[in-house]
Amino acid sequence: MRAVVIGAGIMGAAVAHHLARAGASVQIVEAGRPSRGATGVTFSRLSAFDKEPHDYFRLNGAGMDEHARLASETPLANWYHPCGSVLLSDDECELTRRAERYQSWGYPLAWRSGTRLGPVARLPGRVLHAPAEGWVNAVTLTRHLLELASRHGAVVRPETPVIGLARGGTSWTVTTAGGRVLSADVVVNAAGQGAPAIAARAGTSLTLARSPGLLLTVAIPGETLRHIVHSPEVSLRPDGPGRVLIRSSTVDRRLDDGTDLRDLTHDLLMRAARVLPRLGHAAVVRPRIGQRVVPAGGLPSIGAVRGLPGYHEAVSHNGIVLAPLVGRLLAEEIITGRPHPGLEPFRPRGQGPAAA
Repeated sequence: MRAVVIGAGIMGAAVAHHLARAGASVQIVEAGRPSRGATGVTFSRLSAFDKEPHDYFRLNGAGMDEHARLASETPLANWYHPCGSVLLSDDECELTRRAERYQSWGYPLAWRSGTRLGPVARLPGRVLHAPAEGWVNAVTLTRHLLELASRHGAVVRPETPVIGLARGGTSWTVTTAGGRVLSADVVVNAAGQGAPAIAARAGTSLTLARSPGLLLTVAIPGETLRHIVHSPEVSLRPDGPGRVLIRSSTVDRRLDDGTDLRDLTHDLLMRAARVLPRLGHAAVVRPRIGQRVVPAGGLPSIGAVRGLPGYHEAVSHNGIVLAPLVGRLLAEEIITGRPHPGLEPFRPRGQGPAAA
């Protein structure tokens, strides 16, 4: 089987790894550099909390388990950090209701007192812990998956934009900007922000919701944050010794209103300082703005598209959590021809001309 995977972010890398491992002849084409798109600008928290509906919660929970399994297979899994999360809310009763809902679904959560984060923190008397959560270095993991794919014979082609995609007979022809023409039995669209354009070239449609995000890497020398901290106002996670990564959904909603980046950065730091006071005077190592990959409706688009034999999509918000799992399950579907029931709620909504 000849496969072309379009996109060398974490999702494309995971699919390519499992296809190559199963014996397919795989080529990975990437418009830029691997992991330089959404994969490189992500908070990358491993969590299934607040993931709805239940099918999506289960998929994210299985994604967390897949990360643990992958790390256990790797002697030095330096991308995987199962540090647990501390969940905060101004309304403890409301957070308790949410916690009870997820506990009833089997998600490990526990109220604890006397929590210490490492740096001096302002926390309520008791906080909700999610011990199974953690974070990953998405760029390092993507490079690892691409290396594994390469060991099984996959070819990675960076800076190779796709300008043509056509089906003829029983195969696909993929044409790149450099004039290279690739033939494939299977095409996997894992192009992230570029996925709608690839879908259109294939003869289907895919819509992404606009979802910009601001991340701040902040230096606090001599301190190590022990847990992720997540609240409605701000989220913080370790980013290696002496560094903290910060984001806020509230601040993100202001990215398109013309507010100066310096003002947004200051706002984000002040929100973080309400939890970790030292961050109010910390040095910003770098601010980064990225676009999340969020299919319209919020749920992933995974699997084959009706009317386009051999064309598959692997496009999802929470791609960091889901990529290792989706990569394995989608590759199994492609190789065996048997749909996986866990992916059924997330099939692509688009369809090709033959199914119209």
